[in-house]
Amino acid sequence: MTDEKRASVQELISAIQKAGKAEKVVEFQYPYVPSIFIRVSYASKQLLKQIIEEAKESFFNVQNRQQEDRINDEKFNRAAARELLKGWRGMTIGGLKTILAGRGEITGSLDQDVPFDEELAFTLMDASLELQAWVINVATNVTNFAKIAEKKADELKNLA
Repeated sequence: MTDEKRASVQELISAIQKAGKAEKVVEFQYPYVPSIFIRVSYASKQLLKQIIEEAKESFFNVQNRQQEDRINDEKFNRAAARELLKGWRGMTIGGLKTILAGRGEITGSLDQDVPFDEELAFTLMDASLELQAWVINVATNVTNFAKIAEKKADELKNLA
């Protein structure tokens, strides 16, 4: 392999490594409550690994007498909410009630806005399997983010 080709391979490797660490955030309409738009960060392989590592805990399995790892749901949801949920708009008390399927007592006017808060996002992900599954599915599907990037590039071309 020539030095020129080797240099270009090294540049590609560097670019790929940087891309894996770059944060890409896109706003998506939440399908179960169309008035809610949630900003989700792309979960690269490295980021997903980091979330899983943070959620791991060791325990002693008495049946096979060995130390094992398991994922702590609360730690997973906390890390996922922090790393993947970057904001929302259109979230209301009525939307919260829908997401929670009417469980619990949430007071306030149904159209009252609910501002984004990381702790609230964690609590909501921890309470709603549907929201958790949707966020993880959206964040790990690269086509969601690639299509948005292509669309924005086309919009910029059309402006020129």
